[in-house]
Amino acid sequence: MQNRIHRVEITERAQNLLRRIIEDNGPVLFRHTGESCDDDSAPVCLSAKQFPIEKADILLGRLSWHTEFWISPEQFECWKDTHLTVDVARGEATEDSLDAGHGQHFVLRARQLTAAENAALAAAPPPRTGADRTL
Repeated sequence: MQNRIHRVEITERAQNLLRRIIEDNGPVLFRHTGESCDDDSAPVCLSAKQFPIEKADILLGRLSWHTEFWISPEQFECWKDTHLTVDVARGEATEDSLDAGHGQHFVLRARQLTAAENAALAAAPPPRTGADRTL
């Protein structure tokens, strides 16, 4: 049985913060809001009920507790050969992110996908988009 390749994962430390945020706010999602390929911005954690997913947005993956990680098509082009790990660091998040006020914030750790991982992803169906979501 072959393991499924994922473009995004989450550390145990980040899962602990995510669980607390979900307990306080209900279902959430991540959105990477960087606007350039060199941008090292943190993902934003938002209420799944209040954040509109655009039709062109791409679902990079699912994390713990059915938490989806969405990215713009432009960011996907920049990061399509990259594996992202959601982690936490000390310090405050931006005000619009639900991790604000927790004394730590979500960050992304990036590494290049291996040739085997890229080949497996190329053979898989394309990632879902916001247009594929059911209302």
